[in-house]
Amino acid sequence: MVSVVTSHGRQTLAGDPGERLIDILDRNNVPWSAISAYVLPRTGGPLRLTSSLDRTLAEFSDAAEILLYFNRNVNPFKFSLADFHVIDSADPGQETTEYFYQRLDNQTGTAEAFLKKMTSDECKTVIADRVGDTIRTHLPQGARLVVGVSGGGDSNALLYGLSRLRDHGVQVHPVILKGIPDWDAGVPRAQELCETYGLDLRVMTAEEVKALLGIPEDGLPLIDRFEKEFQGDDFEFMGTLLIRLALTAYARQLDTEYIVTGVNLEDIVCENLFRVSSGMKPAGFPVRRIGDVTLVYPLWLCPKRIIDGCFPKFSLENYDARYPCFSLGRNLYYSVVYNLQSTFPGYLEQLARGMSELSLKDPVEYVYRESLGFHTEREVPFPLLLRFQKMLSTRG
Repeated sequence: MVSVVTSHGRQTLAGDPGERLIDILDRNNVPWSAISAYVLPRTGGPLRLTSSLDRTLAEFSDAAEILLYFNRNVNPFKFSLADFHVIDSADPGQETTEYFYQRLDNQTGTAEAFLKKMTSDECKTVIADRVGDTIRTHLPQGARLVVGVSGGGDSNALLYGLSRLRDHGVQVHPVILKGIPDWDAGVPRAQELCETYGLDLRVMTAEEVKALLGIPEDGLPLIDRFEKEFQGDDFEFMGTLLIRLALTAYARQLDTEYIVTGVNLEDIVCENLFRVSSGMKPAGFPVRRIGDVTLVYPLWLCPKRIIDGCFPKFSLENYDARYPCFSLGRNLYYSVVYNLQSTFPGYLEQLARGMSELSLKDPVEYVYRESLGFHTEREVPFPLLLRFQKMLSTRG
């Protein structure tokens, strides 16, 4: 028998003889790092601390019981999602997604889990409310917004939320970039999307995007150029820079300072978890000043599941067009974020709000770098600068 022993009592964990102890812990959402395993010998005698995570139950044939002592005087099962209440949607049978919430009561020490079923219209209401709150709080009435779109679920939900903001008079100018396969694949979806909202879509060609960085026009695709010099790195980082530069250039043409992108809850926490883990303070959100422009992230409190529930067709097409990410860091931090969100519903939103407050109290300063032609937070190391400049100047 395997039992977790806490100051709140014992909980028995079921397991098959062929299962490893680590598998049993994982299946029951018990953190392996929080327990110390003791074996009670069949022959009697004192409990024995043992190294055991990789052993199957069958290999504990000499044990009468395996006792997993929890290292803190807390209840590890307090936030379990095994028991939850279902909250039906307004239109049962038409749900597009669902999302877990938890209600915590400090006075009684209780935590209740709720699984909210949501239709497309309910998802749209959540997104519109949160987009509206962010814009009203941080931007002046009548602001002109250059909005980056991809044709996927995030940009669709973002434009929907902005279209519902009728009491703030914002002017929306959508932009999409071309130059890499999944960007190009999104253009027809973005055009269809913008027609729905009566918006004129500005399509930036691959040549225009290259010109932002002074890349020679030689027919070499952006991804090939990047991978030639930064083999094994993720183009996503380069893509983010190009999007910012393109939106900034268009904002200057329109004489506005506001550029908007569909960075969602998981994205923003992932970015700032990486920053804090790397000894940097959180970067500003939901607004971030870089040079003469202000980046705005209206979806910063919108979970991806609810965003995708707004327009499932666009989200699916966007997923099918994606290419794999091989960046170890990107894989790590997103995995951490999704595990936090799944294990402790509601905590990610709390973490985002706290990071946002810190980021706005002490904003990151960005400095224009003549050697690069754009703003960065830190001085770029000379060897990296040389590689970057080589990437820009290399001909195919």
